[in-house]
Amino acid sequence: MAIIRRKKKRHGTITIKISRENKMENDKMNGWTKKRKVDTFMGILLQVYCFFPWMRINRKWNTIHRYVIKTFQENDYIKMYNHTFLKQHMWKWKHSQVVAFIFLLMLIFLILLQSIELYELYQCIKNGNQSTNYHVFVWITYLAAFYIFMAIASTGFAAFYSMPMFCYMMLFLAVIGIWIFLDIQAEAWDVETEQHRAELEEQDKKMLQMKVKAMEEQYREMLKSRKIVHDMKNHLLALKKYTQEQDWKGLEEYLNELSRDMLDYNYQIWTGNHMLDMILNQKEKEAEKQKTQMQISTEVFTTLPFSDREIISLFGNLLDNALEACEQIKEGERWIHIKMKKKNQLLYIEIVNAAKNTGIQTDENFVSKKDGVLHGYGMKNIRDIVEQYNGMFQCKSQEDRFEVVITIYG
Repeated sequence: MAIIRRKKKRHGTITIKISRENKMENDKMNGWTKKRKVDTFMGILLQVYCFFPWMRINRKWNTIHRYVIKTFQENDYIKMYNHTFLKQHMWKWKHSQVVAFIFLLMLIFLILLQSIELYELYQCIKNGNQSTNYHVFVWITYLAAFYIFMAIASTGFAAFYSMPMFCYMMLFLAVIGIWIFLDIQAEAWDVETEQHRAELEEQDKKMLQMKVKAMEEQYREMLKSRKIVHDMKNHLLALKKYTQEQDWKGLEEYLNELSRDMLDYNYQIWTGNHMLDMILNQKEKEAEKQKTQMQISTEVFTTLPFSDREIISLFGNLLDNALEACEQIKEGERWIHIKMKKKNQLLYIEIVNAAKNTGIQTDENFVSKKDGVLHGYGMKNIRDIVEQYNGMFQCKSQEDRFEVVITIYG
């Protein structure tokens, strides 16, 4: 049996309005996830990097493509390497064969990678297909080749490489390394965003179901009231008959039956906020079914800072936690007290429920729904909502109760 205390009642109509976070919905519609943006940006950067002219061949600046083409045209990779990088040190030419070969292989590898990434970039921009995650393999392979190249080119009595060559290779390794790091971060962000979006959609669905259910109940009550009014003439005749016959027992039974029909609908206006009132009514009925004594002390608020989604997340989670905590207690000792007040600009919310002693005294840990710890994501949402409005969220576990206090100013 629920004990209800009301300060004021106000009737109103229910409207259905589901809010969406525009940015998240736009990202979902156009498919531009964080990882896709990272892959597109880094793919373009890699193309610019590979087409950047940094080698002087015949007194002209050329790209790695030009170097490879001229090498195959002359069919002499050693001569090409010597004239490009060791032109001022002709005495090194006879020792540069291995270095020139490794360098040519590294450039061919880089051009192949550029071609693959050019196709991946096209697919990413056109179709939104995510690039395959092979960059770690590329980075490790190129790092090993670069280490071998530098080990051979730096041994002995002279260095068989130029500083621009060293910087170019190191910059490539840095670009791929940054790409790998950004991909990991973007993928983690996308996963968290998708989880958040799924939760918002679930809250929207729950909110819509609650509103539809409330409207159905109001419609049924309206039909019931019209039926009672329509049958009132017959009811009056029946009452008159019982009175004339002095059948007081039959009269009492008939009045009780008529009262149950007329007062069966128990929708209460607690705060004037339709969504919050629906949640309180629904949880009050659930408490009555599980034989939990629920006491609600509220007042009518002209305004509340929360959106419908936030009200569902905030009060839905808190009251579900309280009801499930009471399930663990034997009948007769189950109770929930809800208090909401607003004075000037200060909104005060207090929810206290019977609970098993958990020994938890701080608000960093929470009493269990069924297993000793509240579901973290629900409580995280509650905390995020309160912090969004610069409020204070406190919870405390005592010997036989669990208390949650939320205060929001402004």
